[in-house]
Amino acid sequence: MAKNIENIMICEPADALTFEGPFNRAIKRSLVIRSLVNKDMAYKLKTTSPRLFYVRPNIGIIGAKSSVSIEIFMPPTLPLSPDPFGKRHKFLIVVGEAPEPVVDLQNFFKDLDPANAWEGRVRCELVLPMPENNNGFGDIISDESIRQTVGGEPNEEVERTYDALEVSTLVDMQILQEKVSNLEKVRLELSQQIQDLRDSAEKGQNAKKVLLRQRSTMFMFSAACVAVGAILFFGNFGKDFLKLIEKAF
Repeated sequence: MAKNIENIMICEPADALTFEGPFNRAIKRSLVIRSLVNKDMAYKLKTTSPRLFYVRPNIGIIGAKSSVSIEIFMPPTLPLSPDPFGKRHKFLIVVGEAPEPVVDLQNFFKDLDPANAWEGRVRCELVLPMPENNNGFGDIISDESIRQTVGGEPNEEVERTYDALEVSTLVDMQILQEKVSNLEKVRLELSQQIQDLRDSAEKGQNAKKVLLRQRSTMFMFSAACVAVGAILFFGNFGKDFLKLIEKAF
């Protein structure tokens, strides 16, 4: 079982990283890890939400009695993205004594015995800005200090951690944001195309109904004309026509 990281490290912030909305833009926060020991330590970050948060660097060495600043990015969220507020998000910090010489740190942590590791957790809070509300007495409440922290109940699935994905440069973050923006444009275009198809289908159905009505009206008009013609024919020539039939037979 891993030991408590608080015995050898201090994390700032210690309990939670706060990401304040709106979340249609990229957000960056910093996590500082300070070493309290006189030896080099290796660290690695894991997260319960690897597709929601990106870090730089996600693995490395902390020198004796020194610190490292880790940047954590949250890219813009899409309307069609999985709901980021449906669960609680955490970072797991795993620390072990740095190997000498320093080798592949990924393999080092893969083979690290939990008994020789230290672990600590930092929560991520997503805070939605509170919209202006009416208090029922005609007054508008608008207070920036009123905030809503969101996140579902903790469960076994939430507690599973995965390697935190690394964003190597700010350019990568800009590329991610551009991709998100392009995807949003495609989504809007597809939504418009679907709406156009629905409108066309409705117009087509209406046109068919009008055509059927016109055909029905023409048929009724023709039938009426035939009936009137028959009445006029037999009214004017009916007697002569009957005489011709009698002569023939």
